[in-house]
Amino acid sequence: MPGRANIYPELHVRSPREQAWELFRKNTLAMIGLWGLVLLSLMTLLAPWLAPYAPYEQFSQALLMPPSWSDDGNIDFFLGTDDLGRDMLSRLVFGARLTFGNAILAVLVALLVGGCIGIVGGMSKGFKASILNHFLDTLLSIPSLLLAIIFVAILGPGLFNTLIAITLALTPQFTRAIYNAVSDEMQKEYITALRLDGGTRWRILRFGVLPNLSDTVVSQTTRGLSSAILDITAVGFLGLGAQPPRPEWGAMLSDAMELVYLAPWTVTLPGLAILLSVLVVNMVGEGLRQAINEVMD
Repeated sequence: MPGRANIYPELHVRSPREQAWELFRKNTLAMIGLWGLVLLSLMTLLAPWLAPYAPYEQFSQALLMPPSWSDDGNIDFFLGTDDLGRDMLSRLVFGARLTFGNAILAVLVALLVGGCIGIVGGMSKGFKASILNHFLDTLLSIPSLLLAIIFVAILGPGLFNTLIAITLALTPQFTRAIYNAVSDEMQKEYITALRLDGGTRWRILRFGVLPNLSDTVVSQTTRGLSSAILDITAVGFLGLGAQPPRPEWGAMLSDAMELVYLAPWTVTLPGLAILLSVLVVNMVGEGLRQAINEVMD
């Protein structure tokens, strides 16, 4: 009747994305990891404004000064200094840009390139798919770190060459994961129904395959990001990545190894930065995977 109030409020049907976010928010470890990831991202983007000093600035009167909570520490150098009098906090903050920032860049490029190759291969059949399969099997039989070291040995040491090498080493992993996911989707009945309905390859890809790749993309991206952080720091530790005095975490760890007994904070702090960055990435990735799987189930 006109003017009569509607006593049946509209029911809000939550989208799968909203359901996944609600489940993710209820996961305490995932939220801790998310805030850690936000902090790392802020350090990467705002390093010049967050660091109290320049990463190369030396204080000759403060060589190997311990962290501020130590009896011999100074609040001006909250995390202490290294053997050249450089502020450890500033170098760790700038190191986030070189380690974590470059890891994100390498993963995004590997995802783009490997994803395109994997989608094309997964939607193909016959000789092309067979060649891609055998080529990926060959590359994936070599550990990503060893593959990165091989590429760095060919390209030469340096942070830029390390970034290229790790991107090349990660690309086969993304290609294989997305190739397998697309191949599995192409065998399902709804794809057959789309084909019988006259759907083009682009329509099948856009409306059939891509919406069902989120779990694979999230899983492989977080795994790839953890691997990229470890590979960048490992190559830097071996002296093949960022060259001194650049404050890359792996290079900082390598430079401080001889001071492990004299000034343990110079070794412990870069090691903790590597550990915590990998930990928060894995916590976020695991939370996202669990939320997506529950929504899809």
